[in-house]
Parts: sequence; structure tokens; C-alpha cells
Amino acid sequence: MLRLKIKELRQGKELSVRQLSEETGIRWNTLNDMEKGTAKHWPPEHLNTLMQYFELKDVSELIEYVDEKATTA
Repeated sequence: MLRLKIKELRQGKELSVRQLSEETGIRWNTLNDMEKGTAKHWPPEHLNTLMQYFELKDVSELIEYVDEKATTA
């Protein structure tokens, strides 16, 4: 399964979800859902905004693959 690293990136800048929302223009509840893994989809424009905001050079800095079998075993 794919997971966004928003929480780690956000905490690295000592930001709350609401602060990140204000900085990026992405609704706080959308960010919260994306961070918790409950979002139904990840709009490409939001991913792009987050990449730019956190000055990320590679998508792997924002998205990681988590092996569900390894986490449930």
C-alpha cells in the first residue's frame, strides 16, 4: 500500500495540520485525511503543492510503499 509522509514532513517543520493548510491552500480536513490514509484519492495538484512546499526533489520523499503483509504479520 502507498502512504504519504505528510506527518513526518509537517512535524519536521513544527507545523500543525491547520498551519500547513494555511501555507499550502489545501483544506485542513483534506490534509488530515491524506495524512491518516483515509483519503479516497490524492489529487495530483495537492501532491505537486506539497512537493513544492517542502522543496522535495523526488516523489519518494513524499510517498512510500508499505508492505501490508509485513505490517500485519
